[in-house]
Amino acid sequence: MNLFGLSRSDLLDLVRSHRLPDYRARQIAQWLYRHHADTLTGMTNLPSELRERWADEYSVDSPRPQSVEESRDGTRRYTWVAPGDDIYESALIPDEDRLTLCVSTQAGCRIGCRFCLTARKGLRWNLSSAEILGQYRNLPERDRVTHVVYMGMGEPLDNTDEVMKSLDVLTGEWGYGLSPRRITVSTVGILPDLERLLDESEVNVAISLHAARREERLPLVPAENRHPVATTLELLRHRAQLGLPPFPGTGRRRLSFEVVMLDGVTDRPDQAEAVRDLIRGIPARVNLIPWNSFPGASFQPSSRAAVEHYQRILKRSGITTTIRESRGQDIGAACGLLAGKDHAHMSPDAPEVAAVGLRGQPE
Repeated sequence: MNLFGLSRSDLLDLVRSHRLPDYRARQIAQWLYRHHADTLTGMTNLPSELRERWADEYSVDSPRPQSVEESRDGTRRYTWVAPGDDIYESALIPDEDRLTLCVSTQAGCRIGCRFCLTARKGLRWNLSSAEILGQYRNLPERDRVTHVVYMGMGEPLDNTDEVMKSLDVLTGEWGYGLSPRRITVSTVGILPDLERLLDESEVNVAISLHAARREERLPLVPAENRHPVATTLELLRHRAQLGLPPFPGTGRRRLSFEVVMLDGVTDRPDQAEAVRDLIRGIPARVNLIPWNSFPGASFQPSSRAAVEHYQRILKRSGITTTIRESRGQDIGAACGLLAGKDHAHMSPDAPEVAAVGLRGQPE
């Protein structure tokens, strides 16, 4: 059994099953997440008899990156290997005074968004908490990371148990101790898992909206059939009226809606007006995300003028609206392009990207 990736409650259950005092769980957690121990033998404040007895039954395994590529803009794409040789990736994005780590929660994705290259892989593997956390633990730049976003490969709420466990470790004072205000989880809006995320964590939440009306969202996000945006908005509006998380009075959490800007599809003024009307009364912001093209896709990226016009429509209604900048496009690390090293075979015209060996692993 792998100890790395276990939450506080997991560790408590473990030590209690061995009739050990609860404080042993905190000791183990500190070795795992503060001292970055790789073995049980190094946990020197545990009884030697216990370490010897557990050595055959428990391990400390955290995945290491297979390779890294660096973009002209400084973004880095890390490649990791899941069981069965399936690939998952994370991106490290520098920006002035922040360093954002974008982690994956699945190898591939089954949501099927038409504008996303990751979707062409389908779902290969649900990442364990250890595999999610390893993307942070074994990052050479780990100690400089300021923000973490769950916006890499996969739909986080299609793997909710492991995502919640990883958030518990990342934010717990007994774990890595990161501020939940600096962590954002993106989702298409899967219920009741979204409620669980809102109630059992304090992280920011981003809803992948893209289009406000069902008939226009469905061709872009096939999961609209199973997870209609109208139901998600009904939940959020109800929670806003009751003052439930993540809304004002319940902390400084941020709720945002994301719209990928597709020329003539999602960037039209009537689309902006529909989004404005849909989220009216919900304290939230909107992020406009430039679409990153890939071979075989039937879309075109929006012009800057169209994106700015969309932004003005929302801002005139008092909605904070931000235009995101694409990073790491030249190495396939930008939004919607993470697809693993095997992404080339998914489209006959997709270019091969050479990876370089990774150096500088943390001790």
